[in-house]
Amino acid sequence: MSTNVSPAKGNAVAQDASASPHYRFWLSVALLAATVMQVLDITIVSVALPYMAGSLSANTSQISWVVTSYLVAAAISTPLTGFLAARFGRRQLLLASLGGFVVVSGLCGVSQDLMEIVFLRLLQGLVGAPLPSLAQAMLIEAYPPEMRGRITARWSLAVVAGPILGPVIGGILVTHLDWRWVFYVNLPAGLLAWILAYRFSSPSTAIEKRSIDLPGFAGMAIGLGALQVVLDQGNRMGWFSSQRIVILTILAVLTLGFFLWRALTRGDSIVHLRLLRNRDFGIASLASITFGAGFYGIVTYQPIFLEHLLGYPPETAGWISAARGITAMLGMLLTGRLIHRTGPLVWALTGCVISAVGGYAMTGYDLHIGLSAALWPGILQGIGLGMAFTAIATLAFRSLPKTATADAAGLFGVMRVLGGAIGVSLMSTLLSHCTQSAWNHLGGFVTSFNPALHDYLNALPTSSLPAQFTLLQQVLLRHVEMQAYLNGFYALAAIFLLSTIILLIAIRFRDSATTRSGQRG
Repeated sequence: MSTNVSPAKGNAVAQDASASPHYRFWLSVALLAATVMQVLDITIVSVALPYMAGSLSANTSQISWVVTSYLVAAAISTPLTGFLAARFGRRQLLLASLGGFVVVSGLCGVSQDLMEIVFLRLLQGLVGAPLPSLAQAMLIEAYPPEMRGRITARWSLAVVAGPILGPVIGGILVTHLDWRWVFYVNLPAGLLAWILAYRFSSPSTAIEKRSIDLPGFAGMAIGLGALQVVLDQGNRMGWFSSQRIVILTILAVLTLGFFLWRALTRGDSIVHLRLLRNRDFGIASLASITFGAGFYGIVTYQPIFLEHLLGYPPETAGWISAARGITAMLGMLLTGRLIHRTGPLVWALTGCVISAVGGYAMTGYDLHIGLSAALWPGILQGIGLGMAFTAIATLAFRSLPKTATADAAGLFGVMRVLGGAIGVSLMSTLLSHCTQSAWNHLGGFVTSFNPALHDYLNALPTSSLPAQFTLLQQVLLRHVEMQAYLNGFYALAAIFLLSTIILLIAIRFRDSATTRSGQRG
């Protein structure tokens, strides 16, 4: 005997099934795995960059594009998440993004030259960018309001744990296999996430035929790309003494200005900047930019510092980063359980202060530090990172209507990734500039009129003058690069403090608004 089920009843049954704990669990596994995989690829390549540079015949400045091209592509593509999800459905977009990310990851692993891998990383960033925002929106909708703080903590854990654990996994793969495996590792993980998402995600019930402001989106894409080139190559080209940098700066200002004008005056903008009028979301988004800059700057360049300057093996450098990741997870779990008692602002503020203190502690590094001295600043910083990231994400969505979740998740993701791109480029520029400046300063002491120089050269194990000066050059270069990294760590600590200032302003505004409301009442 056959049974006919009406469409309405069938939808109700599907919704009941998708709301069950069993479905929620496996959907959460798929979504969190997709998030970890996408954000992991930001930093998993950091420990492999020296090996990639040698294999692909690239210098340090050129190979950094493997990281920044991914970040810029993600910043450009993330705003499309809301539009594509509304137009094709969240489930369809999730499956397409996951599948595309897996395929392009495999192609990255077989790259044979620098231009090929930079292009493929750009493509990887484009197709994978929707994953964190989609996961955040789908998780928020899958759970009741009273559980959103806890599920937001889990999503934040995935977003932060990915970049932090990236150097660990990358170090193990590079040490025991090959740098290409930092991309091949996405194949089994991505395939498993795709199968779970296909099985346990519910089909979208409403598809909107939204219009899209293509000129505005083009302005944003061109502007962000031009800005990233300026930040990456400005120091090497002499900044505004270079005609190319001047042209790219003007292009970035004009196109981004055009994009902002279109976004604020049109209802079909790809980025709904009007969401920033919501005070909680606006403050959280601004804090996310500065916090993301400090976070990605630290997790990208500390492994390079440990490997390149202190001579740590990639695997050891990765495990030092893992210590930060473990404490970040503890900070997130603690915040997720207690955030409902005091609200997110207190936890965000506390986390940013602890992150700044941990960043400042890294300025005490020297060329002879032991393992424990390299570990404890990251352990302290991880606690703050976990607290702040969870609290900022919770603050962003606290007072937004449920219908704005997808668009807000896309915009919030743009802010985070854009901050990360700025942080990585800022560190690259600072290292280049400070290295040259310190070299000029220390080089001034290398003169025949300096008696200390003669004493140093006479104490060397070789009497050959060219060999002596080669050894001297190597020693000076290590000290010069050490000073450059210390200046970079100072800058990143200051960026965390800037996030603190933004949150303090938010508290001041909220207190003022509450006082005025009470006086009127």
